[in-house]
This record gives sequence, C-alpha cells and structure tokens, in this order.
Amino acid sequence: MTRIVVVDDHPVFRKGLVALLRASDVEVVGEAESGPEAIDVVREVAPDLVLMDLGLPDASGIAATERIVAESPEVRVVVITMYDDEQSVRAAFEAGASAYVLKRSPPDQIIAAMDAALSGALWVGTGVPRPGFGHDMATPAAFPGLTPREAAIADLMSRGLDNPAIAERLGLSPKTVANYVSLVLVKLGAEDRHDAARMVRALREQRG
Repeated sequence: MTRIVVVDDHPVFRKGLVALLRASDVEVVGEAESGPEAIDVVREVAPDLVLMDLGLPDASGIAATERIVAESPEVRVVVITMYDDEQSVRAAFEAGASAYVLKRSPPDQIIAAMDAALSGALWVGTGVPRPGFGHDMATPAAFPGLTPREAAIADLMSRGLDNPAIAERLGLSPKTVANYVSLVLVKLGAEDRHDAARMVRALREQRG
C-alpha cells in the first residue's frame, strides 16, 4: 500500500484531503503544516509520496520539496496548491516535484497526479500551465475517453508492467487493477492488453 505524507497549513483542507486518501487504498503515515516539519516527518516515516502545498509558513513548499527530493530521491512529491502561474509550476518541477495539481481540482485528478508520480511520469492537472519539461508529461486528456485512473494504468501497461506490478506501483489490489484493465480494453476497442499497449504508445508518440 502506498504510504503518503500530507503537507498543508490549513487544517480543514488537510483533514479533508486525508479523508479522501484514506478512502482510496493508500495509507496516510504523516501530516505536516510547515516546510521544516514536512522535512522532519519525511525523514521519520520514509513515505512513498508527499502531497505538498506551496504556501507554507517558515519555508516555502518549493524549498521543502527541493530538500526532501535531495535527501530522499525515491520519494515522489505531488504539489497541490492554489497557485496556477507558470513561474510556480516551473519552480516546483525544477525543485524535483513529479506532479502539479490545483486545489480546486476534482478528487480523481488528485488521484491521477499521484498515480502518474508513482509511475515515474511528470504530470500537470487541468488549468495548470505546461512549463515544457519534455514529452514524458501526462495530462488528463492524454488518452481520450479514459478516466485519469484508467489513463495511468494504460500508461503503465504500455511500459510493460503486468497487473501485479501495476498493483504494487499504485497501491491497489490486483483484482482492482484487472478490472481497470478490462475497462481500458473496452474503451480503447483493443483486442488484448498487447494491442492496448500498442495503441497507448502510439497516442503518447502523437502527443510528443
């Protein structure tokens, strides 16, 4: 199960996000409300992923992200913030963030950002300017007709991961992944997972 730390200085938003996550097959192993506290918590609990606000007291989320990634390169950071300007987006990715999503986004985009980050892709949500960090950046519209969760699984399929590996990567049960794979095949009109993988790779190349 994916282990997550949530960093936000607004208790109501943070608690709401924690509640969302706990209903999504992940384990919240820590919370923080400032940059220094976030760094300490990550050192203590060694999570897989950090959800990071940018507007924090004492130190910015950018600085905290840079420190966390420098100390623990295996930890993925998803920025979740109100800031939708290109400068903040670029600074976040340059600091080592893997995904950037706005607080006003629907829950499925937050989950999709987490999935993409865990898969090793860069990801930006709807309404976020794309700073141009290459072609391996997923978006909700990357695979037309698929939900963000289905798109993340389709992307991992296209990279050669089987269902158990996808399940481990995303913190889902193998049965849940198998159900999503079936939906992906139907929506893409693919004959089998190899055909689906080929189609997804073609879509990714078109996007690039």
